Amino acid sequence: MRIGINLLSVIPGKIGGMEQYVRNLLSYSMNAGDGKTWFLFLTNHNFHTFETQSNVHKIMIPENANAHHLFHHWIRTLKLDLWFCPLLVLNPADVMIPSVINIPDIQHEYYPQFFENHALRWRLENYKSSALRSSAVLTLSEFSRQTILQKYGLPAHKVHAIHLDASKEFSLPFDEGLNQHVIQKYQLTPGYGFFPANTWHHKNHLNLLKALVILRQKYDLRIPMVFTGFAQEANQSVVNFISQNQLWDQIKWLNYVPQGEMPYLYRNAGFLCFPSLFEGFGIPLVEAMRSHIPITSSNCGSIPEVAGDASLLFDPTMPEDIAVKLAAILLPDIRDDLIAKGINQAKRFSWEKCARETLAVFRSVVRK
Repeated sequence: MRIGINLLSVIPGKIGGMEQYVRNLLSYSMNAGDGKTWFLFLTNHNFHTFETQSNVHKIMIPENANAHHLFHHWIRTLKLDLWFCPLLVLNPADVMIPSVINIPDIQHEYYPQFFENHALRWRLENYKSSALRSSAVLTLSEFSRQTILQKYGLPAHKVHAIHLDASKEFSLPFDEGLNQHVIQKYQLTPGYGFFPANTWHHKNHLNLLKALVILRQKYDLRIPMVFTGFAQEANQSVVNFISQNQLWDQIKWLNYVPQGEMPYLYRNAGFLCFPSLFEGFGIPLVEAMRSHIPITSSNCGSIPEVAGDASLLFDPTMPEDIAVKLAAILLPDIRDDLIAKGINQAKRFSWEKCARETLAVFRSVVRK
């Protein structure tokens, strides 16, 4: 099978968990050794970040080129059997061979107010039409699968829920030298709460920050927090709230952190807090499980499905509830119980399984 993959939207370090999904899925799938040939369509901002091998070929699409025309040219010239778009929509939309897309979630159908007008319009114009045109739709959880079936009216057999895993860095042996480097580089004091997320509105940073204020004012409890991630639409309101409530003395914001250092930010954390209002999966949940730290998280979206019984759940719209759970997760008995449950829950996830199930979908649509 000859598979073309549209990777033009992979912007290194900027698209959060979906970049991990793409890179890990491709790494495990391409090493399956099953006779497939892969053609990666890239741009100059990501071309150097993907490697070639005997069954993997890279093709540059110049940024100012007519990508639609070039895609069709290469699909014909390379005699591709399948076209895979792992990031959101079918492009080109009029591809004439079997096609598979990945829609991680349809947050815009539930929280349209979180999107700028042009972004919302683009999603409304492209998501459903791509789902209808493609041969199969992948998504990241049963929660997302059900929302796509409900909103887009697709037949159940066309939409496939395939879980992810933490990135491969979380399975590497512990490196004490790197651990000390990370502690010193970021001036960490182990035991902090951790929340890795770009400041998109749905990540719900504000209610977590409000919970920290409640704990400080009502219980004189100051929980140090470490945040990572790029500034996005909600960033200014987040920064303003921190300043207005004098929270900078208990918050450290690291912005982008190289993926190889992330496991050590988790290992030195006291817990993960994940207050998101809407998730298609939630990779940080699995990262925390693999790092053997406890989790307290939102009870929304796919989070209960992924976390199972390994998280202390809260209502993310209620800062008071978040505050209660933040205080509870500091208790040794609760921590130990959640860590043990997380180690067990993490066994459900693997990139090998993700790749195997994805390749099975590929084979099913090419056979039709």
